[in-house]
Amino acid sequence: MTGHRITLLGSQDRALKEWLCGHPEGHERGAIVLFRRLARVVNHQPASDRFLAIDVIRLTDEWILDSSSTHLKINMRMLPDVFLRCETERLELGFVHNHPDGYVGFSAQDEINELNILHGLSGCNSQDSYLIAMTLSDGNWFARIRQGRSLETPLLVRHICVLSDKIEIHGISLPEESSDILLRQESAFGMPFNSKLQSLRAVVVGAGGTGSPVATLLARGGVGELIIIDGDDLDKSNMNRVRGYRAQDIGKNKAQSLKEFIDSLGLNVSVSAINGYLNESFEAVDALSSADVIFGCTDDISGRNLMNQALYYHAQVYIDCGLTGRVDVHEDGYPYLRDHRGRVSCILPESGACLRCQRVVTDEKLRYEQAIKDNPELAKLDPVTLKRDYYLVGGGEQAPGVGPFTSATADNVVATFMNLVRPYRSISEELRQDNIWIDFIHMTIHSNEPVNDPECICCRSGFLLLRDEGKFRLEIPRLGEINATL
Repeated sequence: MTGHRITLLGSQDRALKEWLCGHPEGHERGAIVLFRRLARVVNHQPASDRFLAIDVIRLTDEWILDSSSTHLKINMRMLPDVFLRCETERLELGFVHNHPDGYVGFSAQDEINELNILHGLSGCNSQDSYLIAMTLSDGNWFARIRQGRSLETPLLVRHICVLSDKIEIHGISLPEESSDILLRQESAFGMPFNSKLQSLRAVVVGAGGTGSPVATLLARGGVGELIIIDGDDLDKSNMNRVRGYRAQDIGKNKAQSLKEFIDSLGLNVSVSAINGYLNESFEAVDALSSADVIFGCTDDISGRNLMNQALYYHAQVYIDCGLTGRVDVHEDGYPYLRDHRGRVSCILPESGACLRCQRVVTDEKLRYEQAIKDNPELAKLDPVTLKRDYYLVGGGEQAPGVGPFTSATADNVVATFMNLVRPYRSISEELRQDNIWIDFIHMTIHSNEPVNDPECICCRSGFLLLRDEGKFRLEIPRLGEINATL
């Protein structure tokens, strides 16, 4: 799948549509949208930049020289201040307008207007500048991108993705015929569904009991680009609950082995494997930023904390999963499962409580995890001793690797993702979309209420939302300078 990708937040989409379609006489209207360009290269994936909408500037009366239901003429003398902002804030210029008469796509006059704007932009800033042109017709977005170095030739746009409490995908191209493999899926969700999945890039972090079934299900379901991140080697003890691995893969890197398995299926998916840990690999963090959707299938809290931040910086969908439980000993001396539950957390930039507000990530858990890494012997101590002697809160929680439970959790992860693209669920008022727990012992489903923290920098205050990373990846110096390699 070729072409660049454009992302709008749901609030931006609503504001643009309200403005563009709100002229009292039905005239065309326009807006300037400023974008941040993420151009992080991922090995074995096609070049595909992400353009994230950062700010919307309505073209009010002082911008307009003339307008009607079929044309819009703007005052070009108003643009230099915007050009300067693009240069100083490292943003790309977007010009957005509507077609009230229902004309689909771009007209000949649109082309003239785009070239005039881009001539001025590349003259003031540089020929490396981009112009993102978007039109709205009958509620649907269409887009193309030009660069100053090649004014006459538009660059391909793969899709325009709108993230609210779901994923809306506009501007995709439909195949002439459907894949035989996906015909039954198409019959369930309709013809555009498979093409929408094909346009998306997904990252799966962790390729174990939940990550390996998530990755294989995404590939079989038609996701076009898949990146698997895991620095662990496959252990023989993993084989009871993983998918896609063979005996000859034991001792080899999980991500690479799973990539080879998926490649062998002959599916229409481009797969990359990164042998590294998210907190330690520049390549992994760059791959993360390149994705439309992140699937967190790792059991380390620090990795979850990083993904929890990244979704706001990079305007992404984040679906995280995990299992918890407790094993007790029956009076007959045999162990039994006293508690075993699987969790699926679904978070979008403007919808859902973040993992910190869901208490999946806490500072106490981060300190405990780091202490165990520094001194593995601490993992043998009971929670009371840890708290009394080491001031650590943690331990005592178990998540035995039982295949049906890890697989059932993974299945629900992918079902949750599909519901975002083509909503089909009707859930009770007692459940929340952002976190669903499956109790495998009592066969019940429930949700937890998040912490009510209006100061949360992730999901409540908006502090991290579309924030500029500056010099370092996610503003974290240990993750290295952006565009630097390890």
